[in-house]
Amino acid sequence: MENRLALRTTRRSFLDLLLGAAALGWLGSLLYPVLRYLKPMAAAGPGGPVKLAQEELAKLEKERFVILRAGTSRILVLQDGTQQIRALSAKCTHEGCTVQFVPGESVIWCACHNGRFDLDGKVLAGPPPRPLPRYVVQRAKDGSVTVSPEKA
Repeated sequence: MENRLALRTTRRSFLDLLLGAAALGWLGSLLYPVLRYLKPMAAAGPGGPVKLAQEELAKLEKERFVILRAGTSRILVLQDGTQQIRALSAKCTHEGCTVQFVPGESVIWCACHNGRFDLDGKVLAGPPPRPLPRYVVQRAKDGSVTVSPEKA
């Protein structure tokens, strides 16, 4: 009888340990995404000039715009009808949504609240309070494009 009681205690403590570990795992799976959301994003690279990769250049030629990251910033690089390359912040000045270039209308559009900007970043319509910040763009003789995160 004594042997049986010791065996039950061992089984019981093992099940308690297993149940505790499962509860901790469940709690961790709930807390981890919340903590990741609350933690600020780290800078994703150097703060210096950003050179467009071949894939980004191909997308720029095909779709006439590309959005790239420079640290924690999003930069909209576009090619207008005169083949001039421009770079502006891709973050709307109203609520921070990502803007898009609409080549057919030659405007930059924010889908969140229908904000519209001209190709220099000036507000044309909608709720944005300020124009989009501009960036310096340089095209080398070899066709490569470099965007400097310092605002123009």
